[in-house]
Amino acid sequence: MTIQLRKGKTMTKDGRKITSGMLQSKTEVEKLVRNKDAIRFMQPLRGTPAYWQKTTRDLFSMVRQIGTPQFFVTFSAAEMRWPEVIQAIKRQQGEEVDFEALDWSEKCEILRSNPVTTMRMFDKRVEALFRDLLFSPAQPLGEIIDYFYRVEFQHRGSPHIHMLLWIREKVEVDVDDDQTVCDFVDRYISAQLPDPEKQPELHKKVNELQKHSKNHTKTCFKSVNSGCRFGFPKPPATRTMIVRQDEDSDTEAAKAKLRPLLNLLKEPEAASLTIEQILSRCNLTMNEYEQCLQDINKKTALILKRDPKDCWINNYNPHLLETWNSNLDVSLILNAYSCIEYLCKYITKKESGLSEYLKTVIDNSANNTVNECDEMRAVMQAYSKKREISAQECVTRVCGLKMKKCSRSVVFVPTDDNPVKMSRPMSYLETTTHDSCNIWMTSLSDKYKCRPETPEYEEMSLADFAALCRLVSGPNEGKDVLPLLNQLGFVQRRKNDKPAIIRYYHCSQEKDPEQYYGRLLRLYLPHRSEQELKPQGFQTYQSFYNSGFVRLPCSDHSESVKRVVKRNKDKYEKNSEDIESALEEFEQNRDVVIDEWCNLAPESEVVRLQCDENLPERHSDDENEQENVPDYSRQSDAVTEIRAVREQPAVDPAVVRVMYQNLNQKQACVFYAIRDWCIQRVCGLNPDPFFFYINGGAGTGKSHLIKCIHSEASKILSRLPANAEEADISNPTVLLTSFTGTAAFSINGSTLHSLLKLPRSLKPPIQGLGNQLDEVRCELINAEIIVIDEISMVSKPLFAYVDARLKQIKGTQRPFGGMSVLAVGDFYQLPPVRQSKPLCVYDPEQIDLWREHFQMITLTEIMRQKDDVAFAEMLNRIRVKEKTDELSQCDRDLLSQAVTAPEECPIEVLHIYATNKNVESHNTDTLKKLHSNIIIINADDFQKDKRTGRMARRDKPFTGGRNDLPDTLNVAEGARVMLTRNLDTLNGLVNGAFGILIKVVRSENDGQIIKLGLRMDNRQPMRHNRSANAASDDLVYIERAEESLKFKGAVRRQFPVKLAFACTIHKTQGLTTQTAVVSMKNIFEPGMAYVALSRVTSLSGLYLQDLDEKKIYANPEVTAALQTMRQASVEEMMPLLQVRETASRPDTLTLIHHNTEGLPSHISDIKSHHEMCLADVLCLTESHLQGSFVADSLHLDGYTMFKRNRHVSYTNFPHMASRSGGGVVVYLRNHFQVQVKQYLHNVTDLEFLVLKVQAPFPALIAVVYRPPDYSFAPFMQNLVSLLDSLEIMNCHPIIVCGDFNENQLQSGRKQILEQFQSRGYSQLITSATTDKNTLLDLIFISQPQHSLHSGVLRTYYSYHNPVFCVLSSSQS
Repeated sequence: MTIQLRKGKTMTKDGRKITSGMLQSKTEVEKLVRNKDAIRFMQPLRGTPAYWQKTTRDLFSMVRQIGTPQFFVTFSAAEMRWPEVIQAIKRQQGEEVDFEALDWSEKCEILRSNPVTTMRMFDKRVEALFRDLLFSPAQPLGEIIDYFYRVEFQHRGSPHIHMLLWIREKVEVDVDDDQTVCDFVDRYISAQLPDPEKQPELHKKVNELQKHSKNHTKTCFKSVNSGCRFGFPKPPATRTMIVRQDEDSDTEAAKAKLRPLLNLLKEPEAASLTIEQILSRCNLTMNEYEQCLQDINKKTALILKRDPKDCWINNYNPHLLETWNSNLDVSLILNAYSCIEYLCKYITKKESGLSEYLKTVIDNSANNTVNECDEMRAVMQAYSKKREISAQECVTRVCGLKMKKCSRSVVFVPTDDNPVKMSRPMSYLETTTHDSCNIWMTSLSDKYKCRPETPEYEEMSLADFAALCRLVSGPNEGKDVLPLLNQLGFVQRRKNDKPAIIRYYHCSQEKDPEQYYGRLLRLYLPHRSEQELKPQGFQTYQSFYNSGFVRLPCSDHSESVKRVVKRNKDKYEKNSEDIESALEEFEQNRDVVIDEWCNLAPESEVVRLQCDENLPERHSDDENEQENVPDYSRQSDAVTEIRAVREQPAVDPAVVRVMYQNLNQKQACVFYAIRDWCIQRVCGLNPDPFFFYINGGAGTGKSHLIKCIHSEASKILSRLPANAEEADISNPTVLLTSFTGTAAFSINGSTLHSLLKLPRSLKPPIQGLGNQLDEVRCELINAEIIVIDEISMVSKPLFAYVDARLKQIKGTQRPFGGMSVLAVGDFYQLPPVRQSKPLCVYDPEQIDLWREHFQMITLTEIMRQKDDVAFAEMLNRIRVKEKTDELSQCDRDLLSQAVTAPEECPIEVLHIYATNKNVESHNTDTLKKLHSNIIIINADDFQKDKRTGRMARRDKPFTGGRNDLPDTLNVAEGARVMLTRNLDTLNGLVNGAFGILIKVVRSENDGQIIKLGLRMDNRQPMRHNRSANAASDDLVYIERAEESLKFKGAVRRQFPVKLAFACTIHKTQGLTTQTAVVSMKNIFEPGMAYVALSRVTSLSGLYLQDLDEKKIYANPEVTAALQTMRQASVEEMMPLLQVRETASRPDTLTLIHHNTEGLPSHISDIKSHHEMCLADVLCLTESHLQGSFVADSLHLDGYTMFKRNRHVSYTNFPHMASRSGGGVVVYLRNHFQVQVKQYLHNVTDLEFLVLKVQAPFPALIAVVYRPPDYSFAPFMQNLVSLLDSLEIMNCHPIIVCGDFNENQLQSGRKQILEQFQSRGYSQLITSATTDKNTLLDLIFISQPQHSLHSGVLRTYYSYHNPVFCVLSSSQS
């Protein structure tokens, strides 16, 4: 840390040279430290984000200097196959074991018992791989001249290495002919199954290690409906060939032709067919097939020779596979683009999320004004606590095992005018004067300028000096050591080693040409001083580069600078342009599918656990487990959703405005309170997080309010400085979540479990995120607010888990990680599962985060069921009805109207029951009544063989639990069904989603049911492709989901659906339907009747059975808890409504001023504003009106309109008059007597309007607008004339309001304020009026004693907020 703190630039950002005194001053040092990139201090720490970022830069420099590598190779670990590892561990424990006799679980236990030996053995195996195989005379991949590799750790903690190899025998696509390249590939890479008779051992290893699972792995799919991203099965080919992009190719037509072929390759019989037979079945010739392969690739690609039986085989080298005895991959690097693709995707993976987290930590510590050591300590502690690693990775770091290795060293060469240097030790600085600048250690550039004066060193450029020489400590370090001039040390030529790789800062020739040409000259032009790089007579580096000449030492003639630079540059930047171009292209195509083969037939693949992969033991834990958790998908670990956070659909701004306009008063108060909080955050005022609970019954507009808040808060918070600088501004600032998938989908949100990756079991201690932490942290780094809908269904353990997870993600122990929380819901609805107490009810045995933090806001106005107000009002009465209360006669009569005999209830309508038993009985009976062709679908259950560790299918399914996928499904085409798992929240395929089973798809081979085609009730365009086999656009095809059972090692595959002619009341929470049959039989807990009855939108759609008034009651604990809960005071958001009684008195006058930023575009917002309508005088600036015509839409009922446009307001400034915008408007109540003054003496260049009103008392009102670019001198001259004219009229009080564009909250002189104060006026507005926390909108009054109230109103459509005052005729 101390060494890192001594590094810095020689000049400050404001151009001052750093002196000894500055480095000895603690305050100055802390300022300098905070100007640095905090994460850079962690570069020496292996495995940190900064460490890998530096590795990335080093590797790019290597590729630029020595060219693209030929091979990309991956070697995975397989300790379960390596006897020597397990035997070594047991020998350390004093035992001998028979490796072959051990079963899978025993091997796992041995390996877990000693991760140190396991990892050290892997490290030694990698050493042997290089020493005894890759560099052996056999040369299995050719003669290797350079290499680089890094160790990476998979999710399960097992290491593997990614490697780049440069070999002497180089082939280049588009340089060498295709046949030469293909022959080269065939010599080193194979993708075929060996002959089992001739090579039985190799055949066995390829089958066991290189064969991609036909069931795919959980990393194969990025979404439910995508194809295998690795492209398996691979296309067969009779020969290895290269395909290239053809601009005229028809990709879609080619995909259509190849789709039947891909489907055939997935069938078992394909392995016994030849390529010719497969093409014949698909009606393709060989030429057509090869042309289609060409057309579907958007980049140059390599197709390996494969027979149909080889289409599941991954690339390998036979010699390496036989020796390494584990999975490996060998790929040819075709060009610079594929090289960059490999580097960015595999070799140099960055912990970007953690990087941002650490930056946040250092920013926080900087705000807390700690010293530099404490600041760095905070960063180190944050990294050590928040980065979870596996045991093997921990061993690698602690024991100093290699995390990467390269055949060449890398030297950084500073080329900046103000380079980073290291200061001398404090002991030296204390001996110098405070203004001394001789405080820096000598750098590489300094030593280069003092290189020996021998011919070989004289002709060296700085790049040569860095690459070909090494600095040594003394003359006895070896042969040919020479002293540097000025006693700066010693230098030695590298003899046996290869030249080092030079790395330097890259700058843009277009954006920063001076720095670019300065770099070229420093690196490649031999020199001994800075003056030689820009001699006298040349103003810039660029001019000297283009037209300068130099005479090099040992030369008798001059050469152009450009020629010298090019000659030296070609030695170190042979691939620079290709690499830069490839980098740019890769960034543009990062999310583009280059090879369409993998998406020929995207399947609705519910991602499976590999049957031949090791499955972790699953322990059943009923305590604190969410029973039948609606939003929890057990295959969620398999990444079934596209993103953890749902991407919000684009909404028409006009629609959003209408949503805002329809907010009622209480909703608007909440909306403005949160909007104000967001503005304070953006302005850096750091308001405390808010914790609001929005309470309200059915139809009170809770979801509508959520959508409005999300839209406005997201828009404002995106302007946060931290977010504005982010490259990816798509990361959300407001998180929309819910407990159930159905509710989450209705608000375009995510479930809590999927968003925060919560486990099924909520039993303490809190589980970490492991390797997923960085991914989640990166996704949520910008989040400021989390909205939790249907809060009544969230249990206390789950809420505590949300709090703990947010703390972990945000890296702080503040409640909920410092985020604001908006909880929305109705605690009178169903409580959490397993009879947990609602969040609002105190439970001493549970963590309580509710009472301490949350404040309640209650919505009461019915918004949804306005067409059936009587029904809605009744629902809200029974919502709070106590068990001992009786229904009112009115409510009893209403419900009686809905009572219907069972035989008269429509059978096709959803039936709602209290218990699963009733639901199952109704579903079974209805299926038999409506359908004769009933289909029985048994679950496919698998169990692990203890000896082999492989999965075997059972003949008969286990008897699963209620929450497991069903043992047997009885369905029929045309039957109503419901999804029971979250498959794709983004597209509404969520637990509880209803649909109709339209089609049952069977395998052509064995007749097994492989897919179900559903037509979902919430039909809408899918955001991602569904199955290519879809019969029509409105069908969604799903496959069997896979889940672990409670039996050890058991896995079930079954369709995640069940019959849904009926469902339980619990399942309907959050559902809205037009019609339903509700049975009140067997209702067993409070709130159930209310939830069931409130699912329908009107009384006419309700069919009621088994009416029992005693079953209609609320939870008394909820009533008591809500009565004692703290109330949030949001009414202050509408201050004028708070004094409405005063403002409505006949002896008062209410004035509002507002900069509308365009009256025509905002007139509907003004008309719907809850406080604007209270104004007697409404003064508006920036009306943006033109001409004399006024549209009818601009008139307000009950008001007379007066206006003065910009074009008539400027006599001496025609350029101002001709500009659009500006203008003032005044609306005055019709019954007021008024005289309008548009033209006053000497007021020639001012946007203003003056009204003299007589009632309720005489007053002069002037509205003024000063454009921000209107200079003060002419404005003040006209303002003085205006005030003089007003005083001459001798009418008081005088009120002057407007947008003066002079910030009253800023320090310094305020000319406008001073002018008014000099005349005895008072300014009434004291708080900010704009979204940037400035006070520009003012109200001046000549007799302030007339003012009763004044303040700032809120609005959403303008940068400015309205201001108001209430005046009285009598003096207050």
